[in-house]
Amino acid sequence: VTIDTIPLQIFPLNPVNHANQGGTCFVAFRTSKPAASTGIYVDKNFTPGYAASNDNKTTTVVYFPIPMDASNAKTVIKAFARDAAGNESMVSIPCLIKEKNFRADKMNLSESFLQQKMPEFQIMVPSLRGKTLLETFIYVNGQMRNDNFLTIQSVCQKTSPTKLWDGTFLRMSNASPMALFGDKRTYVFGSNAVGESVHGGVDLASTMHAPIEAANNGIVVFAGALGIYGNAVIIDHGQGLSSLYSHLSSINTTAGKTVKKQELIGYSGLSGLAGGDHLHFSILVGGQFVNPQEWWDPHW
Repeated sequence: VTIDTIPLQIFPLNPVNHANQGGTCFVAFRTSKPAASTGIYVDKNFTPGYAASNDNKTTTVVYFPIPMDASNAKTVIKAFARDAAGNESMVSIPCLIKEKNFRADKMNLSESFLQQKMPEFQIMVPSLRGKTLLETFIYVNGQMRNDNFLTIQSVCQKTSPTKLWDGTFLRMSNASPMALFGDKRTYVFGSNAVGESVHGGVDLASTMHAPIEAANNGIVVFAGALGIYGNAVIIDHGQGLSSLYSHLSSINTTAGKTVKKQELIGYSGLSGLAGGDHLHFSILVGGQFVNPQEWWDPHW
């Protein structure tokens, strides 16, 4: 029997950290002895860490999401480590959180949009048959949106412990942004607000059925129908980082396939809860949506 009563010591390697609301933060630290579990807590939300080699020494690296409502006054960030005997240690991580201005808008739901899109969901979910188009939309924007997010979180847990991506992520070429990350939407039918949502990615529109390419190297962990996201592909880039491509007209890859940056994975479309042909592109860190623009070339 081995008894260990001495907790690990945590040694942060980056003394100054800057992050944006809704963005991604990176922290690296070492421990005084091997750790069985490591990660970062942002208040009560935990993101696991991954082992990497730095100067021939084992280092824990953590990419973790900063909530859109995080603030320097209220948000607490701590590094965590647990050894094989269950001893735990935590240390505070200093971080300057920069405020971001997120847009807010009202979106009027037209009768033609509901007639065009809601029957698809009534076929998909038998319990919606016999419901009005508006009742169907309220379910789709509420319950189905939440269920889809839980599915995405579950899929994103299938992540490689090693870094698979290389350099900045590609942005869809020759495309105009139609909606940005963090846009707060209020859906209005007639004169009544019937639902809300926060946009978890960037909508990019080009020509109809435009080719969609992998934004970086990785492994396809999902390829198929995904509720409001329509035909979707999720690529794992390792260490908790994933990219999501949705509303595709067709998918040109399969789950389990290793893909390279710029490899064709499908074509843009309007499947799912989409009113026009476009790509909804998201980046997820630790299963949470973050601002994709931070992962593109600084030009964007």
